[in-house]
Amino acid sequence: MGIISVENTDRLFWLGRYSERVYTTIKLFAESFDTMIDIDEMGSLDGFCKKLEIPNIYTSGEDFVARYCFDPEDPNSIYSNLTRAYDNCIVLREEIGSDTISYIQLAMYEMNKARLSPSPLIELQHVLDDILAFWGHCRRRD
Repeated sequence: MGIISVENTDRLFWLGRYSERVYTTIKLFAESFDTMIDIDEMGSLDGFCKKLEIPNIYTSGEDFVARYCFDPEDPNSIYSNLTRAYDNCIVLREEIGSDTISYIQLAMYEMNKARLSPSPLIELQHVLDDILAFWGHCRRRD
């Protein structure tokens, strides 16, 4: 990488923040998902929201999965955070390269598959794998 502008340094920072947020929240979501659907739907949902310090605006476990994971209008959703990471990638194409960006594109593809899936955790695991590959590829470019 050569000299990076202050503006692109800021974008790199936010790319890291958003990709980390997606990774972390999918991990937390996966841990809580079984409890939500099997044991105590609303109690677990409320605890999850408190843990992440987000408002509990969800009416049921199904509503939570649909909106928290996949709603592009919810600023707290996994999908909206992944979209923001992708947007930063596109602007940073010259700094990080198209091959590195492709891993975030794959993660977006898997998120869209998860939205349509009756068992979204499988595809969300692929999103985690793509983010890890993205980080690994960024590291390799050093």
